[in-house]
Amino acid sequence: MIRISIVLLGSAVFAGAFSGAAEDKSDNDKAAKKAVAEPYEGFKADQALLRKHVVHKAKDGGKDTKASSGEACEAAQRIFARVPFLFRTRDEVLDLLGDPATVSDYNRPAGKGASSPLVYGFDTGFGGLKYTITFGQLDQVRVTQVQVESQN
Repeated sequence: MIRISIVLLGSAVFAGAFSGAAEDKSDNDKAAKKAVAEPYEGFKADQALLRKHVVHKAKDGGKDTKASSGEACEAAQRIFARVPFLFRTRDEVLDLLGDPATVSDYNRPAGKGASSPLVYGFDTGFGGLKYTITFGQLDQVRVTQVQVESQN
């Protein structure tokens, strides 16, 4: 009778430990997926702010200019300070930031070449920052440099 109780108790402990390990693994998987989806808390909000515009009205019937808002410039600074871009692929960068042409009228669309740089300008019309993401000469698929320049 005692042996049966010990065997049953041991089986229950083993099964409980195994299910606990499975739960830990699924929790780790969820955390890893969330980290990929959102590199830091508030990233999704910053990602949306990147496209917040200020419209500068043109004089004499000219074309209005969509410039980056102050909030967009601040969001870009947070993203580029907190998200590691080195060794990411071009597609991963485009998934995170979108096409540069959608940021403001000061940007050009992403080039079609696999090694052409991605240039994101966040300019209020009175200055801002330009972020250039370049891909290596040998490894043309992965980011090798992120350069920041002042736009005055």
